[in-house]
Amino acid sequence: MKIGLFGGTFNPIHIGHLALAENVTASLGLDMMFLIPSKIPPHKSGSGIIDPVKRLKMVELVAEGLGEKFKVSDYEIAADGVSYTLKTLKHFRRLYPDDEIFFACGTDIFASIHKWHAYEELFKYANFVVVSRSMVSFGKMLEAIPERLHDIVIREEQFAGEKSGRVILHEMPPVDVSSTDIREVLEASYRKANLPDVVYEYISEKGLYRGDE
Repeated sequence: MKIGLFGGTFNPIHIGHLALAENVTASLGLDMMFLIPSKIPPHKSGSGIIDPVKRLKMVELVAEGLGEKFKVSDYEIAADGVSYTLKTLKHFRRLYPDDEIFFACGTDIFASIHKWHAYEELFKYANFVVVSRSMVSFGKMLEAIPERLHDIVIREEQFAGEKSGRVILHEMPPVDVSSTDIREVLEASYRKANLPDVVYEYISEKGLYRGDE
């Protein structure tokens, strides 16, 4: 099987996240795509990040309308400590020891891979699908990452079915939506701001992102 993993703070989950998850799933022919909200993201401060259980609920509400390939994992929410990607990849490799695993992220995120906890080990457990973002081109990303990783970078059409160990460059139409911008709009005027309907309804019902949480 082909297993996709897409993690993030999802604070809140928005249409850009969904576009990436659906596009990667279709293009790579994934059998499952897990959406994995983090509890304590290692590279973001706690300011403005709402309760993890509420973020998980928003992801669950969205996933109900995405189709049977899309699953929600509460692994990072339920685990103790910081939500390191390495721990998550080891967890899914234990669940799927013989399958191809793909961890999806944008070029802007992958450009800082050298700052990730034990980044050299990550590629033992999964392939990385790095999705084009307008603010960081593939060229700029390649300049930013350690040179030792260049040997495992390939274009999507070159992928030959490895279980792990590749960095796959994936082009998709730009959907540049920012969770930060969405939170600012919500705090200022409580407009929908590029959110799925079920997420906006949940945020409105719970009074989230009003600046007083």
